[in-house]
Amino acid sequence: MSRKQRTEGQAKRDLVKLCAFVALIIAAFTFTFGGLFNGSIVGDILNLVAKIALLIAIAFPAYQFSRGLNKGWKIVFWIALVIYVLGCVFGMLNINIGK
Repeated sequence: MSRKQRTEGQAKRDLVKLCAFVALIIAAFTFTFGGLFNGSIVGDILNLVAKIALLIAIAFPAYQFSRGLNKGWKIVFWIALVIYVLGCVFGMLNINIGK
């Protein structure tokens, strides 16, 4: 019985699926345990870890999708990614710009 060879595209899709699955599990646990430590630095760190895990789960498939689009949408992807990362960092540092 011979096994089918996996193509490079299949391997990339499997990696994206694995990253999304692992990120979901990590985010679920860190959001759960982060709630136990609400208001403490440990809770803040766990919340940041969850946000980064979800970023990984979203960024890989979004990047692959944007690669097939024109340059404008690729720029939109990178801007949105930077805004998300800055939102995670500033949220972690509790910086209130409006005060």
